[in-house]
Amino acid sequence: MGWNDLHASPTSKLFGRGFDAAPQFYFLHSYYFDAQDKNDVAATAHYGMDFDAVVSRGQVHGVQCHPEKSHHWGVQLLKNFAEL
Repeated sequence: MGWNDLHASPTSKLFGRGFDAAPQFYFLHSYYFDAQDKNDVAATAHYGMDFDAVVSRGQVHGVQCHPEKSHHWGVQLLKNFAEL
């Protein structure tokens, strides 16, 4: 729980614009998603272990973090999503 650095895939459309080298996002829970197909992982984070934090496949996107609580990084993520 708390703030964690996200490590975005260089091919992710969600993180394609407006992010610095180490965006931080707020997580409000301790569970995580383990993507069956790692090609769908758009970003990972580390909290005791590396975990899949953002997944994307086609027009479906999911996040483990809370963009609305994640300062300017969350705003940029939502903006990029809206512009897909």
